[in-house]
Amino acid sequence: MAEERNTHVKLAMAEVFACFAIAWIAFVLAMFGLKIFDDTGTILVVSYWVGIGLLVATVVAYVNENNLLVAILGPLAIFFLAFPKIAEAGLTSGDMAAGTYTVMFVGIILLVDALLSLMQPIKILPVLLFLAAALFFVVGMWWSDMSDTNRMLVGVFGLLVFIVATYIGAAVLALTIKGKPIIPLLITK
Repeated sequence: MAEERNTHVKLAMAEVFACFAIAWIAFVLAMFGLKIFDDTGTILVVSYWVGIGLLVATVVAYVNENNLLVAILGPLAIFFLAFPKIAEAGLTSGDMAAGTYTVMFVGIILLVDALLSLMQPIKILPVLLFLAAALFFVVGMWWSDMSDTNRMLVGVFGLLVFIVATYIGAAVLALTIKGKPIIPLLITK
């Protein structure tokens, strides 16, 4: 007879860690989109490290049997790890179409995850996922035409994702520390 194993990892709590990693890349995109800096190399470096962090969070979420988080973080981890090479290939060949389609594809994945997350009790999570999907769509639009308008939209949506991801990370952290909701998460029963 098979033994049931209930192994759970509390390693930096995957949810909080992932929210802060997503907030980090969103902040960098926001600063780029709002023309605070123009160094795209910074985005590529941060993307790689966020990808590693999200990969670790995905494994922890898998061990903790959090399937929704695995569905959200897994594709993001793979994307952020591959993004520096995708960007490099597009810049060297001059063909930005593959990068545009890849970014848009991840936006579609996030949109599906947002719709699925409507069924879980924390109602602020779909807000984050819809905003993140919108961020990926505007990044894809900016990538295809490099217009100032789309770059500004990247900044605006990046800032919104940064704020909401930081809020959720802080709220979940406060919830686990105190054992009760301190910062509202819009939890329904």
